[in-house]
Amino acid sequence: MVGIGGWSFLEEYSESGLPEVKNVFDVLLQVSIVLMVVGAVVFSISFSGCLGALRENTCLLKVYSFLLLVLFLGELVLGTLAFVFPNTLTNWINEGLSQKLVENYRDNANFQNLIDAIQKEFRCCGISDKGYKDWSQNQYFNCSTGNPSSERCAVPYSCCRENADSKSQTVLNEKIYTRGCIEGLMEFVKGNLYLVAGICLGVALVQLFAMYLSRTLLNQITLQRARWT
Repeated sequence: MVGIGGWSFLEEYSESGLPEVKNVFDVLLQVSIVLMVVGAVVFSISFSGCLGALRENTCLLKVYSFLLLVLFLGELVLGTLAFVFPNTLTNWINEGLSQKLVENYRDNANFQNLIDAIQKEFRCCGISDKGYKDWSQNQYFNCSTGNPSSERCAVPYSCCRENADSKSQTVLNEKIYTRGCIEGLMEFVKGNLYLVAGICLGVALVQLFAMYLSRTLLNQITLQRARWT
């Protein structure tokens, strides 16, 4: 992940220079940077656990169990907040994140491919509850009279329905997907609730089991050293 993210970052910004960062959204929208950060975190946790167990290094085992605990608590807090305050999370995505996502669609090839993949997978167009109308905020797709873009008053190709007949004059929702991707994602989660819950529970149990193993090994090493002394 670090290698792919680094290669993608260099390919994208080697000539144009580093991207301008004004807030946290500007970082989250850089797919290559997110890949490198996530890859570095995964490597740090895995390396400390693997080397700590191999060399029976108590310091690395403590770091490993601590990082897993922080990761688990972070997931727990985020999940709890999303469950307790669903409207707050939805409003934050609708009002803040969706505008950034739409505005930066053409500015980053990696990000554009990600948006297209999401819209195809969940059969949606736009991010917020406004649906396809979100794309009017993009400088290439808005319908202003001064917009010289050939894509004026249009939407990305990933919004189009696969079986739509481009020659026929049909109603809008027969040619493109009109709902936002938040609605599409929520519908997917509701339709696969047991699967999503099972995956979340499985990930949590794996993390807890890994913490248990590291603490058990740590106690065994400490006990063995106490016998030697």
